[in-house]
Amino acid sequence: MKKILLSISFITVAFSSAQISLNEGFESGSTPTGFTNVSFFPSKVLTPCTGTYGLTRNFWSGGIAGSTTYSSTLSNGGKIDISFAYKTHIYSGGSVNGTLKAEYSIDGGQNYTALGTTINLNSLIACTTWSGSIPQNVVPSGANFKFRVSGQWTSGEYNVILDDFKLTQSPFLATSDIAKKEIPVYPNPFKDIIYLDNADAVKSVSIADVSGRNIKTVAVASKEIRLSELKKGIYILTIENKDGSYKQTKLIKD
Repeated sequence: MKKILLSISFITVAFSSAQISLNEGFESGSTPTGFTNVSFFPSKVLTPCTGTYGLTRNFWSGGIAGSTTYSSTLSNGGKIDISFAYKTHIYSGGSVNGTLKAEYSIDGGQNYTALGTTINLNSLIACTTWSGSIPQNVVPSGANFKFRVSGQWTSGEYNVILDDFKLTQSPFLATSDIAKKEIPVYPNPFKDIIYLDNADAVKSVSIADVSGRNIKTVAVASKEIRLSELKKGIYILTIENKDGSYKQTKLIKD
């Protein structure tokens, strides 16, 4: 009986301490555990953002799409901070014209939700860090979580290099602690109007439904944002800051 109780206790502790944690620079030269690549591959032919290797994909009329996906079932339900680096390389006489987008799934990839706005690739881009976050309770404990970065070609011929993927999940917080740490958007739930603290630092806000479909994007000119046209329900609010970072939070309309 003691052995059984000890085993149960060990499993409980191990599960409660689980969390999504990733710091990957692809320096092994092979696809790391947890990643699935479509047309991207580890390479050192083109200089990455740091180290020797990065994930590379050549985009052209014969290769119009590609993606890399990280999977984990270790979510503890807490907030997830995410970042990765990207750059472009232009072939002689070529040009860059395409997009990158970051998305996540909590059902094993059946449905994806956009994280932040689409990244436009229309020039030679030096190493740039994209960052965003998924608020607490959006990725449930033990969910089949996936984070995907995908590229889409429009014209030209160019390479995209991805590097330095970082995912850090915070401990699950009590409701009282969330209020102290989450994005300062109030009231939540709301009726017709929400207010943003530090509105001067915000470039725009986007509202999406729970399926990830974008409903409205607003350029922020003041701390007051009117959303009277929205129906009652749950939405995802994405805040794009002027420094290029993104934050997401769950928003409820009464």
